[in-house]
Amino acid sequence: MLARKIALNTIVSFLARIVGTGLALITIGLVTRYLTKSEWGEYSLVLTFGGIFAVIAEWGLYQLMIRDISCPGADEQKISSNIFTLRLISSLFVFAMAPLISLALPYSNQARFAILIGMAGFWLLSGAQVLMGVFQKYLRMDKVAVAEIAGRIIQLGLIFIFIEMNFGFMWIVATLIFGSLVNFLLIFWFVQRYIGVRLSFDFYFWKKSLIQSFPLAVSNILVMIYFSTDSLFLSVFNPVADVGIYRLPYKILESLIFFPSMFVGLVMPLLSQTAFFNWPRFKNIFQRSFDALIIFAVPLILGTFVLSPAIINILGGGNYPESVPVLNILIIAVGTIFCSTLFSFSLIALKKQKNLMMISGIGAVFNVAANLILIPRYSYFAAASTTVLTETLVAVLMLWSLWGYFHFVSSIKVFLKSVAAALIMTLVIWYFRSWNMFLLLALAPLVYFGPLYLIRGFSASEVLKLLEKDASS
Repeated sequence: MLARKIALNTIVSFLARIVGTGLALITIGLVTRYLTKSEWGEYSLVLTFGGIFAVIAEWGLYQLMIRDISCPGADEQKISSNIFTLRLISSLFVFAMAPLISLALPYSNQARFAILIGMAGFWLLSGAQVLMGVFQKYLRMDKVAVAEIAGRIIQLGLIFIFIEMNFGFMWIVATLIFGSLVNFLLIFWFVQRYIGVRLSFDFYFWKKSLIQSFPLAVSNILVMIYFSTDSLFLSVFNPVADVGIYRLPYKILESLIFFPSMFVGLVMPLLSQTAFFNWPRFKNIFQRSFDALIIFAVPLILGTFVLSPAIINILGGGNYPESVPVLNILIIAVGTIFCSTLFSFSLIALKKQKNLMMISGIGAVFNVAANLILIPRYSYFAAASTTVLTETLVAVLMLWSLWGYFHFVSSIKVFLKSVAAALIMTLVIWYFRSWNMFLLLALAPLVYFGPLYLIRGFSASEVLKLLEKDASS
């Protein structure tokens, strides 16, 4: 029963992500065609600031909630209500800092006002995001999918209307608020069916939660430094149009890394339950989860190398050819993130937040130093390459840290079979590359999973069987 729920949630979340990504791509396509390159760069600055301050506002509370409400005998309502309230209040102050900081940077007044407007939308998204832990525990990610898609549809619809009426740049930015509000209201309404979340002010609990999540907060902020500040450095050292060139393929990266976060988020309660009570089961769950992520990461990387020109052409309308090589570089980072997401959540399950904090610190120092040296000279190529190197460094260090607790050895058979099937897929889509890209995207999974099945590649059913055993043990 548990295995079926995990399978259903994985499939629903994956399909919802495909729909959500499709809506996001249509939105970006409309916006990039309507705005000038400089305006798209300023819009990208809003997204950059929102991403940076969302991480600061998160403070590790989302990860803490998943872990704590998954523990046996947990007071779910108290934990969820207090963390939700704490997030709403603290994030309000955090997002208010963004427009103030923009005053000290070499931005236009239009960009600064856009940042002020955009932060309201990101504040609403932050409040909804912390409640996702509840849906992950109860394996009802379909509710999150409905809320996210509804929010994206509202934003897309308003963007279309505002473009038709030629309202201008600021109204395009304002759609972030309307879409986020719909998402927030639906998430809050859905969560009441499982836990009666309400505003709760247990200040002792707040203090304890902030202390416990402090290592996670520092780790997340350090991750943000090496994951998001590249766009910030570009905006300071290079023309604002360079930010738009970089952020166009970066939006694809942000959409794709949801999948490992979603999958590992569903596995996280099992990792937390078995970490100290059933060590062999923990190691087996980790291994099978890693294999599953490899199966998806390999074709994603190879397929993007072939389809990147078509993808960028759809997004930018032929106005951003410089973004094609940037996407080819960044997709390598996506593959690395698929693995490192599992590594980081496993360290949290093992209550090794301090290890994670140290590793994130090393990654942040390396990334900032490399960006400061390279971005002024090589612009967005430097930002993309540094992202890949940083993510690889962090993944290796996390794996080395986990090695101290159990000797994890990757299954080379799974990797080789995935590469073999992915190469067949890549050759097929390259041969038919003149076809419509959406037809190629529909064809690619069939061409990949067909050969993978025939050569007896790793099957997701192995994970489900493993989890089913775990549920009955």
